[in-house]
Amino acid sequence: MSCIPFRRTAKKKKEKPSFMRRMTTMKIASPSQPTSALFMASLLSSAQVFNATHKPMYIHDAFKKHAVRVWKEARGSDKLLTHEKLLRFFEITQGVTTTALPVKDVYTFEDFFWAWSSNKAAWNAVRPLNPTEIDLTYPISNYFISSSHNTYLEGNQLSSKSSAEAYKAVLRNGCRCIEIDVWNGAPSRTPSKSPNGEHRRHMSNVSAMSRTSVRHGSSLSVDQPGLYTMRTPRDSGTSLDPKELSDRMDRSTSSSSGSVKRGEPIVHHHGTMTTTVPFREVCKAVREEAFVTNHLPIIVSLEVGADREQQEMMVEIMKEEWAGLLLEEPFEDCDRLKQQPRLEQLLDKILIKVKRLDDCNGEIQEAQRGRSLNVSSLRSKPPICEMLAALAIYTRSEHFDDVNSLSSTTPSHIFSVNEDKFLDMIAQDKARLKIMDHNRQYFMRIYPKGLRFDSSNPDPTIPWRRGVQMVAMNWQNTDEGTMLNDAMFADTNGWILKPTGFLKDQDEIPTKTVDLRITVLAGQSIPVPEGRQAKKLRTRVKVELHVENPDKARDLTRITQPQSTENPDWERNPYPLEFLGVSGVVEELSFVRFKVEEPSSSGFGNELLAWACIRLDRLQRGYRCLDLYHPLTRRPLRRHGGHSASQLFIRVEKNVRQGFPTNRTHTETAVGSK
Repeated sequence: MSCIPFRRTAKKKKEKPSFMRRMTTMKIASPSQPTSALFMASLLSSAQVFNATHKPMYIHDAFKKHAVRVWKEARGSDKLLTHEKLLRFFEITQGVTTTALPVKDVYTFEDFFWAWSSNKAAWNAVRPLNPTEIDLTYPISNYFISSSHNTYLEGNQLSSKSSAEAYKAVLRNGCRCIEIDVWNGAPSRTPSKSPNGEHRRHMSNVSAMSRTSVRHGSSLSVDQPGLYTMRTPRDSGTSLDPKELSDRMDRSTSSSSGSVKRGEPIVHHHGTMTTTVPFREVCKAVREEAFVTNHLPIIVSLEVGADREQQEMMVEIMKEEWAGLLLEEPFEDCDRLKQQPRLEQLLDKILIKVKRLDDCNGEIQEAQRGRSLNVSSLRSKPPICEMLAALAIYTRSEHFDDVNSLSSTTPSHIFSVNEDKFLDMIAQDKARLKIMDHNRQYFMRIYPKGLRFDSSNPDPTIPWRRGVQMVAMNWQNTDEGTMLNDAMFADTNGWILKPTGFLKDQDEIPTKTVDLRITVLAGQSIPVPEGRQAKKLRTRVKVELHVENPDKARDLTRITQPQSTENPDWERNPYPLEFLGVSGVVEELSFVRFKVEEPSSSGFGNELLAWACIRLDRLQRGYRCLDLYHPLTRRPLRRHGGHSASQLFIRVEKNVRQGFPTNRTHTETAVGSK
């Protein structure tokens, strides 16, 4: 898809950087203040707040015309709509039971429309959350967690800005697993630089690029001689004790910087031209935004390239800045070696995800045997010191080699796996079943492959359907991945209880067969590209069903005919877009994505004007209003001072019937619909 600039209606003011401008006012998944007019209830999104405040809403004639037809359909042969028929409309057509209707003998169209549009459950396309979806009583590995990758970056992975404000932005929008890459601070007499070595986990291909020029004629950061330089066990002929290894690195660092005292640790995407930001500044930003309106815990995933001295400084900074929030000791009634805490025990707590000492020892031993780690990666990642390792209480990073690693039974362990490696594993039946079994009890995290320099994202539904709790996303980029992630965690506080079949001691996953018909009737206030005339706009709607799709040949995309203007009306050809007999569906992990596009005259590069994405179990039947979102900011589109929303008026017919459960012998192909 391609994104386009939109025409401005007012003089442009001085703006924040693009990522921050998008995110600082976005309210995709943040909770709310019950006492404020801006925050109507603790789990209302901004789209819901718009209706809940009962502002006068601008409705275009294209919308009104279809709403009048619905009113006539509901009243039948009667001149006016009776109270009995109004209840029937709500309960049978819309699937909503309500007692909040104004009691009248008959209802004019205006009465009907007000009762309908002011009832969110009857008007909005998205169903309010089921209370069980925010049950806090389960052990923490039983939840999907909204997660961020390289949270500090505001743009691409090679040359963009790093900022502490990026942490505030994602936390404000419901993210509860953030990532911090920490490296040695620079000597006070020299500019800030990154330590030597490559960022093995994220940038496996960058080292080769460091010898060649990249865009704009610049080159990647230059290695600092002497830093972390050491002989490998093969060179020295001796074995290395982890403490000795750490001491050697410290001495090497000291010799390279002389007697100059280094500053505090920095946050940086190592091996790239991205800027740095002080670690303390990041910690302050996290503290300021962490639990303002959301009390569910935050997992901080630390990638540590700093040496022992700086690691100890990291611990001091975290304890200072996160005093009272940082989980420093296990609970008396929750032994980390035997069990996980319940989510309700961790309210207003920050958990550290990092390797413990025994994991560092294991990696050194593997390297001595010529396995697991290469020379450059051993140099780039010093062992984790005891002070820092002690903070990995219930969220301990554990090195992942292959499917044999899945035999680990320590409740606190977390495997972080590259998306490519994960896809390779689940393509094998036995490996996929082992991953499913593992993820019913223990944590796994998937992060984007290193070649995603543009900060694009993988399809998160594939790991979710294998029980992966954390799929780290590049929040600064709007693409299919972030749209699906937004839909998954919409109106939540960033933690969602897994559906039946994905929890501990559950082998069978109940699946459904779905018949879905969506009729797009009209649209209003569709954004007009800059420099274009509204009357010449050609709008079409593409609807995609994202489900487990073993039959790759089956197309799960449907498209309407294009219509004119920013207020399109499909009155003449409102034929339904049908997805019939779709089997093997887990509704909680399936999605419907709407893309409002202007088709290109050449057939390539259709321009995305607006979009919406809904979890299938939350897509409500009946005549519905669907709020549309900006293709860059991912915020609801509003016009005329907020009184006019960009929306589609649609009819949803959804029939869900029982399918066959999947179990340990199920061998479906692990792919998602595109």
